[in-house]
Amino acid sequence: MKPNLDELLAWCESVMGPLEVLSDHTREHPGERASITRLRRAGQEYILKAIPDAGHWHSETHAYERWAGAFGAYAPRLLAARAAEPRAVLLTALPGSVLEETPLPEAQQRAAWRKAGQALAGLHALEPGPFFGRVLRDGSPAGPAQVDAQAYLRAEVQDWLERGQRIGCLSADELSVARAALALLPAFAGERPTACHRDYCPANWLVDAAGEWRGVIDFEFAYWDVRSADFARYPFWEWMERPDLIAAFFEGYGRPLSPREERQRLFSLVNYAIGAVVWGCESGYLGFAAEGRSALKRLGGAI
Repeated sequence: MKPNLDELLAWCESVMGPLEVLSDHTREHPGERASITRLRRAGQEYILKAIPDAGHWHSETHAYERWAGAFGAYAPRLLAARAAEPRAVLLTALPGSVLEETPLPEAQQRAAWRKAGQALAGLHALEPGPFFGRVLRDGSPAGPAQVDAQAYLRAEVQDWLERGQRIGCLSADELSVARAALALLPAFAGERPTACHRDYCPANWLVDAAGEWRGVIDFEFAYWDVRSADFARYPFWEWMERPDLIAAFFEGYGRPLSPREERQRLFSLVNYAIGAVVWGCESGYLGFAAEGRSALKRLGGAI
């Protein structure tokens, strides 16, 4: 039993009454330790998620309270949030298993991606926000509030470049691709802040035993961003390897992207690939960094 679990279980029981522990899972990331405990009461299952990082706790709690309703039954419901350490949220549990870990025939994979695209359109249809960037639980900005999309994205890319140059992990060709991507920023002129999941991918999608898409989880990275940020985060780089899945996703989303939106998506793909290289090198995830380099090489021919 991991540290603080007894304290968190007591907190859950103060909300729900007696609960049975079904399973306990810890997800490791550099500098972070997120943990999931599956609980049951009266035949219903619940999720206790411990969130040590204060910023992630604010993002996740805000998203469940303000945005997750856009997914209807396809997102967990927040039952309680604990702001004191150890920080945590108590959620309803969705049925199914993670799509990333569930082998499915290709036709079922496409159907799941199509449904995921359809569900995301509901989130993106929410009223635009007042600023770009991280939020506190009450919706106020967690840092400086940026209202211009181009300035917001330029600062994000420049931060990756400065971090990459500091540790010498970006090649001249990779720096060239990143700088070329900055020329795409005019495509974001006038772009309003959109409610974004920002980790919308098969690692956070659930499917049932029949392969049906059952919903999305893990909102700890959610905040106001440009819409295309939700079109770029695929753990197996499906935009390169499985274009049929990307096509199915946008079929579900409801419309093809305009030429301007394609430029936005291209920028976001480059931004994510740069982040993969830099963060992967900083954190020792060298396989992820190598994937980012491969993506940048491919993207260099598209800019």
